[in-house]
Amino acid sequence: MLSWPVACDHLSIYIIIIPCRTVVKQAGPPAGGAYKKHRAALLKLKTTDKTHSLLIAHSQKVLLAVHALKSAAEAWQQGDREAVERFAGEAANLEKEADSIRRSVTQELSRSHLAHSFTELFRRLVHQTDDVADTANHAGQYLLIIKDLLLPPQFKSDVIKMISLSQEAMANLAEAIQSLSEPSERRIELAGQISDLEEAVDDIEFKVQQEASGLRLDIWSAIIFWRLIMTTSRIADCIEDAADELLAYQEREL
Repeated sequence: MLSWPVACDHLSIYIIIIPCRTVVKQAGPPAGGAYKKHRAALLKLKTTDKTHSLLIAHSQKVLLAVHALKSAAEAWQQGDREAVERFAGEAANLEKEADSIRRSVTQELSRSHLAHSFTELFRRLVHQTDDVADTANHAGQYLLIIKDLLLPPQFKSDVIKMISLSQEAMANLAEAIQSLSEPSERRIELAGQISDLEEAVDDIEFKVQQEASGLRLDIWSAIIFWRLIMTTSRIADCIEDAADELLAYQEREL
């Protein structure tokens, strides 16, 4: 019996000559650098898909938290104490759920095969997006504290406007995160819109600061009121910070 190896498209082919028949035996794929590189690419693709899905789920949870805060503020405006407590509690629960997803993203990134630049970008993105839910929860807690404080209706309307603009900005951020696997033009457009919305929130904050200087409040109520205004404004700042990370994101081949 005679045999010799023949190379063919990365596979080792052994032709074995025996009487009356020819048997072709195919060996497994090579364990060299080409195979390892192909396997690493597949792992990266799988990891990116899973990480992206978690980032999308996290951004949607944060968006719901901002929406719950808006509902709490509207109940505050209407004098519905029970609804304020219910929606503020909902915002707190959504913040905890967002935290849980954030930890899942962090764990996934810690064992991923992504490039270091991608890993750090996604890590910063999820943390800064999570700050939005944290800040919305804090604003909800301040609403609970001052829900019985008598304020001119205009101030309550201004708080709701600030939250509404932040909710719109967060919806844009969620859309931008969902489009991570697409060309960057739409993300750049959404980031610009987020920046404009953040500036609009800043304008309202400045207006409230000017008009509230004449309010007659005790020291404790004044402190909580100002913390509510500053925390509500901070929501839009956190959204813009997360959007800035998306501007740094560059499409690259896996």
